Amino acid sequence: MMKYLLLLSFALLFSCGKSPLLNHETERNQSTQNQSALLSKLNLKNSELILSIQWIKGPFSDASLENSFMIIVQDRNGNLSDIPNESEFYIWGWMPSMGHGTADDGYTERLSKGIYLQREFYFNMGGDWEINLELYKNNQSIDATKIRLDL
Repeated sequence: MMKYLLLLSFALLFSCGKSPLLNHETERNQSTQNQSALLSKLNLKNSELILSIQWIKGPFSDASLENSFMIIVQDRNGNLSDIPNESEFYIWGWMPSMGHGTADDGYTERLSKGIYLQREFYFNMGGDWEINLELYKNNQSIDATKIRLDL
């Protein structure tokens, strides 16, 4: 009986491949989508602004790799424009199929008129994602839009 139990233990131990829960090499080695395909133009309705998103790093599905992107804000005439006075970006990620957010949403930094940089944005895993871009003024949402990604 002991021999059979030992044989069964070895068979189970050595017949299995790497655990998909512990093996993230496939995610790390996946190529990301063509970055030119990830340029997005988004309309903010209440503010009458147009946002253009350009990825600088990523998007990467590996939680150890930083994603960052530029947010270019223009008015309806195509001129660079700051977001409304006393307002700020609130940017956060959401994975609808799994019901959770990103590992870290990072922070937004204004570089110059109409040019903002989102840094330290980390996705947890590959799959379907939404990046929500909201404008807040006095702790109240005044406008919003989102980008959908499949990583």
